[in-house]
Amino acid sequence: MARDETARESESETSLLNRRSYLQLAGGAAASVAGLNVTSSRGAAAEDGHELVYETFDESGYEDVFTDTGEQGTYDERVNDPVKAGSNALSVQFPEDNHYGMSATYDPVEAGDLDSEATELYANAWIRFSPDFTGRTGKLPGPANAEPGGAKGGEPSDGTNGWSARATFDGSPSDGVKIGYYTYHMDQGGTYGDHFWAATVPTGEWVKVGQYIKLNSVDGGSANADGQLKMWVNDELQLDKSGMRFTEDLSLGCNYWFNAYFGGSWTSPQDQSVYFDRWALSDTEMPDISTDGSSGSSGDEDQGKPLELVSGSDTESVEYEFTVEGSVTKNTSAGDNSAESNDSITDNGDGTVTVTGTAGNGYGDAYYVDGTFTSMTLDETKWTIRYDGEEVSVQDLLPSAAPTVERFDVSKSNQLGDDRMFSVKWAAADADEDLDTVEVVVNDGSSDVNFSVEDASGGSASGWELFQFPVGSTIDVNLRAKDSAGNVTKRAQSVSL
Repeated sequence: MARDETARESESETSLLNRRSYLQLAGGAAASVAGLNVTSSRGAAAEDGHELVYETFDESGYEDVFTDTGEQGTYDERVNDPVKAGSNALSVQFPEDNHYGMSATYDPVEAGDLDSEATELYANAWIRFSPDFTGRTGKLPGPANAEPGGAKGGEPSDGTNGWSARATFDGSPSDGVKIGYYTYHMDQGGTYGDHFWAATVPTGEWVKVGQYIKLNSVDGGSANADGQLKMWVNDELQLDKSGMRFTEDLSLGCNYWFNAYFGGSWTSPQDQSVYFDRWALSDTEMPDISTDGSSGSSGDEDQGKPLELVSGSDTESVEYEFTVEGSVTKNTSAGDNSAESNDSITDNGDGTVTVTGTAGNGYGDAYYVDGTFTSMTLDETKWTIRYDGEEVSVQDLLPSAAPTVERFDVSKSNQLGDDRMFSVKWAAADADEDLDTVEVVVNDGSSDVNFSVEDASGGSASGWELFQFPVGSTIDVNLRAKDSAGNVTKRAQSVSL
């Protein structure tokens, strides 16, 4: 039986409180009080009508952003885990057998951030569904103006009673949560809004969701079919609707309805949540939520410095591993170099984390690093490393107290029957003059099959090792230099015999 996506919406969906009339009567003083022109970790103030809101949720008082509230403060709260950036994110809970959630509205004119109604609005936010998120459809934040009383709850848009383009979710797919728009517009197909789906996103991971609406123009009181609606997921355009008619009354303008509602008439099947971080609005351009909203920094100050590991175009499935004393966060909005679910970050329980991953064919992985590298293992002939905007070597990333590898040459030698020999020539040094050991370990792709350990002391050591394996083998050669303080420098190369 087909699922009925247009089943009746619950009449319990809270109407938005209309504070417009109050602020108009109270005049400019009230609008000034409601304004968002503040500077703090919440973000930069609106400048020249560009950035209207930049909410990090790091500080209490995020509710002051909104000009109208329906359901707020019961199921929404700041949390410190999970967090995309900074110290906190916003958690909105859907308790079992409940609709809410949250409902609040930001009106840029009531807030004092614009002098006239906006006919275009951009929104950007990091969104995350709890790992086991499931169920039918519901609503998420998006542009809207339902103040005249329509455009929600089974009241179709007729051009005079409002419009809405909230985001929507569907928790029924087995591979994630489907997202898009739930739209009340003048040409909708029925009593309830139309679903325009954009993409299916994973649960338990942060995704960047960008929204854009342009209201239609109006001539002689008639709506022209030139409105637009777009959605980006992780900076990739996934939905582009044109020819839309939202309203015949542009004096309504664009507000933003921060709505999280399960249903329809149905409710959440279990206790679950959706999380928001770095929510930003603009009337002229897509807000940048990759940093704290300020310029002049090459990295994200809240997450650390950007690291990109890019494989060579002629490589296949090459691996890397690095350890950081501090924290590492995946950068999932770096295009072809975005870190993915198969890249792992492991907390070692001692203040360090170890990151492992695989890429090839010119693709890579990106992270934010907040801390000090203690080791990195990869074949530098197959990788390009960029850290904080500059191309670097492994040695550039390691602290000066760690040993340095000054030579690591792997060369094929003579064929002896069905076998071929190869040599490893190495040299290591340590500025603290406390070298301890240098190891050369040979791996056949499944296990370590041979090794050499050289006891060292003082400031430098060098050596030459010879190995023999069957012709046609591909061998991974790992060099590990350790000092007496336990600092380790690793290098890796592969050789095909």
